[in-house]
Amino acid sequence: MKRTMLSATLVLAAAAALIAVGVAGGAATKGKPKLSATPVFKLKLKPSQEVPPIKGLKADAVGNVTFDLTRNAAGAITSGEVIFYFNYKFPGSVTINGLHAHQGAKGTNGPIVVSSGLVEFTDSDGEGNVTTVVIGTPAATLQAILDNPRGYYVNLHTSVNTDGALREQMHNPKKR
Repeated sequence: MKRTMLSATLVLAAAAALIAVGVAGGAATKGKPKLSATPVFKLKLKPSQEVPPIKGLKADAVGNVTFDLTRNAAGAITSGEVIFYFNYKFPGSVTINGLHAHQGAKGTNGPIVVSSGLVEFTDSDGEGNVTTVVIGTPAATLQAILDNPRGYYVNLHTSVNTDGALREQMHNPKKR
C-alpha cells in the first residue's frame, strides 16, 4: 500500500512539474512567432519572366525551393539544405543543363548564389521532374534570401536557352 501510494505521489509530482515547465515555456514565447525551420518558396517558372522575355516558348515548371534550416537558440541560421523540386513541361525534347537561385531584382539578371548541382540531361518528351538537394550553402546566403526574397529568382536553363529558359522571382515563403 505504501509503495503504491509513493508511486502515485511521484507520478503526480512529475506531472505537475511537466505542466509547470509547459506553462512557463509557453509564457516565455507568447507573442513572439516561432521561426520556421522549413520555409517553402512555391514557384511557377515561365519564359515570359526571363530577361529579356522569351517569346514563343510554350513551357513552364511548377514546384518549390525549400530551405531545411538548423537554427541556434537565438534563432540564427547555423546551417541548412536547399531542396529544388520542379515538374517541367516543354513542347518536345529538351536538354536541361541548369537550375539555380540567382541574386537579382525583377527585370535584372544576376549571379548564381545557390546552384542545384543539376547534371545536364536530355528528356525526349519534354515532361518530367527535377529534384535536387544542396548541402553546404552558407548560412549568410540563406538568411539574405529570407530577408529579401524579392531580390532573388530561380532559373531553369536549357541547351537552347543557356542564359535561362524559365524564371520566377522569389517571394515570401510558406512555412511548414
